[in-house]
Amino acid sequence: MASPKGIQSVEHAIFILDQVKKAKKPLTLTELSTLTGMSKSRLQKYLVSFVKLAILTLNEKEKTYNLGPKLIELGLSAQSQFDIISVIAPFLLEIKEELNQSSLIAFWTEQGPTIVNYQGSGRIINVGIEVGSYTPLLKSSVGKCFAAFLPEHLTKELFDYELVCYELDRDEVVKELNEIRALGFSYRDRNFGDLPGNVSAAAPVFDHSDQVAAVVCIIGFEGDLNVDRNSKAVNKLKEVVENVSRLLGQPI
Repeated sequence: MASPKGIQSVEHAIFILDQVKKAKKPLTLTELSTLTGMSKSRLQKYLVSFVKLAILTLNEKEKTYNLGPKLIELGLSAQSQFDIISVIAPFLLEIKEELNQSSLIAFWTEQGPTIVNYQGSGRIINVGIEVGSYTPLLKSSVGKCFAAFLPEHLTKELFDYELVCYELDRDEVVKELNEIRALGFSYRDRNFGDLPGNVSAAAPVFDHSDQVAAVVCIIGFEGDLNVDRNSKAVNKLKEVVENVSRLLGQPI
């Protein structure tokens, strides 16, 4: 099967930045042109945008380019997220070993709830999860968990969109989110669209600033996964997010 085509200009942009990174020193336009094999006129267009976005900095006196503060910001954010995944991942193995169920980690991104890590149950019939995929805000357990525990301004745009898209009653949704806050977890007990599994439960992980850092979700099938509030699966889920939150320094 042929690989899907990407955006060539984006690939070129990353290639340019990679050359700056590898050089480990500021580079002139001429030096970058030699390293990338791109003409100066073409390369200059990329560099102008990089400087505007603070991805690169330009030393006007030396006419050299170096990595900028935006890349540092993105790098630190990525490092923080990888650290969170490394803290949570062993607990997903506990879920697999104790419950024989699949589980996942999701982060909040500008596009909405995003799956960043998945641990399969190991069963012959498994839940298929694609890392990097997005889930609905108001129709998935992961999404509803974010909607309930994140600050409203972060979710408002997607919240309002899905109310219209799925023809939902605002009062009923708000009531459900209040119940989720009271229970400490959200759940889904029926099929929706192409979401994997038809039963799932999700709970928030909090960091040192008492903000939602991630959501952990257990996912399976009706008759096999019980998501009642006092079920073994939900109790395990709550235990996991409490332990992870403690490791991330959530205030007691």
